[in-house]
Amino acid sequence: FAAMAAGESGRRGGETRQQACEQCKAERQFKQARTFLFALMLLACLCVSSADVSTCQHTFPDGNSFDLSSLLRPPRERDWYADDRAGNMYYFNVCADANEVPEACVMMNKAVQAPAYEVSKEGVCLWLGQLRSMEWAYIDETEPGAGVEVYYFDGEQCPGGVARDIRIQFFCDPEAGEGRPLDYYVLEEECHYSVTWPSKYGCPAEEGTFLFGMRGWTFVTLFMVLSLLYVGAGCAFNVARTGCEVGPDAMPHGETWREVWALSIDGIAFSREKVGELLGRRKPSYERVDGVEYEWG
Repeated sequence: FAAMAAGESGRRGGETRQQACEQCKAERQFKQARTFLFALMLLACLCVSSADVSTCQHTFPDGNSFDLSSLLRPPRERDWYADDRAGNMYYFNVCADANEVPEACVMMNKAVQAPAYEVSKEGVCLWLGQLRSMEWAYIDETEPGAGVEVYYFDGEQCPGGVARDIRIQFFCDPEAGEGRPLDYYVLEEECHYSVTWPSKYGCPAEEGTFLFGMRGWTFVTLFMVLSLLYVGAGCAFNVARTGCEVGPDAMPHGETWREVWALSIDGIAFSREKVGELLGRRKPSYERVDGVEYEWG
């Protein structure tokens, strides 16, 4: 009986240790899945943030869309500039803060990050708006095809206490290409500034959408975010619930995607074969035998 009791005790002890090991393994896998899911969610947020920063698109309630993304100056590139008839210079970016604070502003202890600046011919520097107050509007509400304008409000105050603002008017000109701000066409009236810029990007985007009214990077970004969430949530579930190791085996619906991949490879091979046959029929081979040219295939 003592031997049997000892054996039973050892068996139970082994089962307890095994259960403890399995529990530890499950907890470790759950922590790995949680970390993996958090990393994917962080990556998704970064994708959305980078898309918001690198795009400059707007759709009005009437459905007309404008895309000024190509005019956004990326970091380390020179800002856009223009002058007025009085010799004052203006430096600005589109849908982003200017990449460089003018030296005149730095010398005046006005190193304020802003999308637009004025540097007078006397060397006086003013910042003309803030990116967070950016707004879109039609140049002519009765004629959307005339172009679009971007406003920056809440700039440095004038002596009377009125905040400066600046608008950049992108006039629709398909033949202008990218275009550039026109010199001598920067106007200032009672602390309100206006820049004239003929450009093809001032024209409404062509009709047609990808899906549910979404265009371009909006659709791509949403697709990437949803894909990351699908993969992350599916992997976390498989690791936590089914005990899969973190890796390809934890991929949600892995077998289905492997079949889809195999079918895609087969489809590509089949298409290449058919295209080769068509090209082969269009370009038959010839062989000369005894001075006579024969066609083969």
